[in-house]
Amino acid sequence: MSADSSAGQHAAALRAQAVPRGLWRRLLAVVGMDRAGARLEAEATCWDAGEEGERRTRELLKATLVLEGWGVLHDRRIPGARKANADHVLVAPSTRVFLVDSKLWHGRARVRVVGGRLAHGDVDKAKEVEKVLFETRLVERALGVAVTPLVAMHNAPVDGGGFIVRGVPVVPADRLVELLRRNAGRPDPVRARVLAERARRVLPRYVE
Repeated sequence: MSADSSAGQHAAALRAQAVPRGLWRRLLAVVGMDRAGARLEAEATCWDAGEEGERRTRELLKATLVLEGWGVLHDRRIPGARKANADHVLVAPSTRVFLVDSKLWHGRARVRVVGGRLAHGDVDKAKEVEKVLFETRLVERALGVAVTPLVAMHNAPVDGGGFIVRGVPVVPADRLVELLRRNAGRPDPVRARVLAERARRVLPRYVE
């Protein structure tokens, strides 16, 4: 995995911590009992999946919307958020703004809604929706415009080909561009360019 993104940097840092140091941890590692190292490695693997999801979405948008005049920003710091970053902030030629959160979850379980909450198989993922809504509110405050959140799901199948939970559309990644185009609105390219430049200023690249 690359360490160019914030997710990749975080995964690399966790793996550095997972390297056993000290005689006792090295002995535990030899016999497969280094629980701290195993926990850090598992966490790094999750961050790797996040980075890969973001990379796939970047490539998807680069091949489509960038060529159509959209302002496309990746891995941006959000004013007011201590650790959260925006995976992708998109400014449509109409000036509509979208915040896209990329997910890459295993394909052995479906992504669905259970009791009004996001779930991946039997695993509750409601916190992921809370996170997206939190980031959306902060990006709205930073830009002074309404922002529409979306979750782009790679790998894991999505019930019904997409659904909305707590006002957040969750769609298979291969439907993302279609959905964005359909909701782009009437073009206003001059205002859109100004807004995209403002977004680049107030949402700088995320650096840990």
